[in-house]
Amino acid sequence: MLDAGGQYCHLEARKVRDLGVYAEVRASETRAADLAGAKGIIISGGPASVYDAQSPTADPAIFSTGQAVLGICYGQQLMAYLLGGKVTRGEKGEYGLATLELDESEDPLFAGLAGRQQIWMSHRDVVAAPPEGFTIAGRTDTCAVAAIAAADRKLYGVQFHPEVVHTVRGLEYLRNFVFRVCGCVPDWDPRGRVPMLEQEIRDTVGSRSVFFFVSGGVDSSVAYALCTRALGAARVRGVYVDTGLMREGETDFVSRLGVAVEQAGEQFLGALAGVTEPERKRHIIGEEFVRVQERIIEARHIFEEDWILGQGTI
Repeated sequence: MLDAGGQYCHLEARKVRDLGVYAEVRASETRAADLAGAKGIIISGGPASVYDAQSPTADPAIFSTGQAVLGICYGQQLMAYLLGGKVTRGEKGEYGLATLELDESEDPLFAGLAGRQQIWMSHRDVVAAPPEGFTIAGRTDTCAVAAIAAADRKLYGVQFHPEVVHTVRGLEYLRNFVFRVCGCVPDWDPRGRVPMLEQEIRDTVGSRSVFFFVSGGVDSSVAYALCTRALGAARVRGVYVDTGLMREGETDFVSRLGVAVEQAGEQFLGALAGVTEPERKRHIIGEEFVRVQERIIEARHIFEEDWILGQGTI
């Protein structure tokens, strides 16, 4: 997965893993030589415009290695742009549900998927002309190039997002790409990722210890648990700040993880008293959180020792 800055990049990787195939996320600019072991490459969506100088790009050599490549949204535009096609700003953007008209095709990616179907779009730029050797496989009312293919080179692009549930047949596109185009087999169990992550933690941390502010959400809780498994409880500390705004029962649940609880409800609720404007509320909560974090770090002498801060969000 080449990450071009799209909000769904990690979801795309997750969908492939759910099919029983190993996938990892790399920066979009990763050299083709460093991707030589991959059976297939997916270029994610992203908010930039391919014709802007500072926009994410990819190594053009990935399109000539013989590996299968699928470009999604920005990824389709980037593929077209790097191979000599034309990408322009569309007259009208598409954001939300749309109807795709997919042509009958024997191409491995599109086989069995022809016809009208609901998809999810999120773009303004469009492929105005595909590169030489590509065919247009699908379109919508406002996007003339919604899917492209150069099947003989195993290069494909879709302007829509097959990874989201709003694209009703999206998983079929991903399944076709992974198995029929790339030739992968479902031989990977996500549980095998845990030992790899634990070793990565040990390699990164070295002899140091890790301090977490645990939010109670999935990301920080899982990161804290993985670090504890990898390093041992003596080398990992976590603090959960109860702001007084938590979900019912959440504080009790988090405390069972072995995380210390900092009761700060009075501080937060006092600062929010009488405030009704949502943006102002968010600003106040952020400011108070920084104050609480600084107080905890100072009181516990965290960074006077050999500690680093653990971050749990993606």
